[in-house]
Order: sequence, then structure tokens, then C-alpha cells
Amino acid sequence: MTVYERDNKMSDIASIAAEAFSETYDPATNEQRIKSSSQDFLKYTIPYLTVRALHRQEKALDRQEKALKSLEADSRWIKFLTIVLVILTAVLAYYALRLDAVIHSLTH
Repeated sequence: MTVYERDNKMSDIASIAAEAFSETYDPATNEQRIKSSSQDFLKYTIPYLTVRALHRQEKALDRQEKALKSLEADSRWIKFLTIVLVILTAVLAYYALRLDAVIHSLTH
């Protein structure tokens, strides 16, 4: 089993467990119980929220990494096209000089 597969399975297990926990201890119906033993509930909820925040951060970093790779590819294309345009400009300038010389020789 790869790390990715294991992480996905653990995430699925955590989601199912969190859903069952939150169904059992609905804040609307168990508010007094939660308040009276808040430390016990925090032992379960804070790690869950921390892991979920880390997952969101990981997904955001993955999106940023993909965007950066896309920008790098775009940068390579821009560099390539710039070189092509410089070469074409040089060729065009050379032909313009030759054409100028031909026109100048025809007029004299």
C-alpha cells in the first residue's frame, strides 16, 4: 500500500468516525454535557480540526505548486518566442538593409 493510499484510507476512517462522534454529541442537544466536560471533548475535537486544517493547507499547497509549474512552462515558452522574435527581427533588418542598398543603386 502506498503512502497516498494509506493516507486516503485513514482520512476516510477519520471522516466516518468524526461523523459518528458529531452525531452522538450534537451540540444542540448536548450543550450542557459538552460544557461540563469540555476538556474531554477538546481531546477529541482539537486533533480532528488540526488534521483537517493541515489537509486543507496541503491541498492549497498542491494547487500553488501546480500553478508554479504552469508559470515555469509559460516562462520557457515566452523565452523561446522572444529568441525567435529577435532572430526574425535581425533577418528582417538584414533584408531591409539589402533592399535599401538595391533601391539606392537603382536610383543612382
